[in-house]
Amino acid sequence: MDDLNKRVLSVMDAMNLSKSSFALALDISLPVLTHISSGRNKPGLELIQKVLSNFPTISPDWLVLGKGNMYREELKAIDLSNELTALQELSKKIPQMANSANQVANYHAILLKEILYLNELAPYLRTIQSNSTYFQEEIAQIENAIISKLKK
Repeated sequence: MDDLNKRVLSVMDAMNLSKSSFALALDISLPVLTHISSGRNKPGLELIQKVLSNFPTISPDWLVLGKGNMYREELKAIDLSNELTALQELSKKIPQMANSANQVANYHAILLKEILYLNELAPYLRTIQSNSTYFQEEIAQIENAIISKLKK
C-alpha cells in the first residue's frame, strides 16, 4: 500500500471514524474507500481536497507529501499591543501637528504680505525723508535770515 493511502487512512483513524462514516463524511462511496485501504487505487486530487476541506486541522504538506506533522501548526499569536498603542498615540498627534502647521503657514502668509507692503512703502519713506531734510534746511535758512535781520 502506498504511503499516501496510509496517510488517508491515518486521518480516518485519528478522527475515530469507521470506513463507512469516513466515506460518508467525504461524500465518496464505501467501495472507493475500500479500494484505497487495500492499496488497489490511489487517492485522487478530488479525494485529497475533500479530506482537507472536511478536516481543516490536517496539514496539506503531511497528507500530500508526507512532510511534517499530521496536524497543522497553530499560528503563534504575535503581541503587537505596544506597537498598536504607539501607532494610536502618533495618530492622535497628526491632527494637532497639521493644525500647528496651518497656523504657522497662515502667520507666514500674513507676515509676507506685510513685508511686501513695507517694500511698497519704502520709496514713499525715502521721499518723506528727503523732503524732511529739505524742509529742515529751508527752516534753518529762514531762521538764519530772521536772526540776521534781528541783529541789524
